[in-house]
Amino acid sequence: MNGTFTSLLIVESVLTAAAVAMFLYRGVLGMKEEDHIILDDAERHLAREQDTIRSKVTILSRYLKVIGVAWSVLAVVLFGLWIVQGLNLI
Repeated sequence: MNGTFTSLLIVESVLTAAAVAMFLYRGVLGMKEEDHIILDDAERHLAREQDTIRSKVTILSRYLKVIGVAWSVLAVVLFGLWIVQGLNLI
């Protein structure tokens, strides 16, 4: 293996770890999110908390999509590089 392949493999590992951490965090936030809340005026702070949680989940989902695309592109590049290196050995 050459340095380029190893470097890309390390970047792929870091992206995978970041995606796993983000999925876990989104799961924790999702446990706190309620589907339907009926509140009176005394419990308005609960509605604000749910809005905050919902916005965090939305932002996190955007980042997960970006990491997913980057991970996929990098996986294709790594696979192509692996194939090219294998063909050069023949």
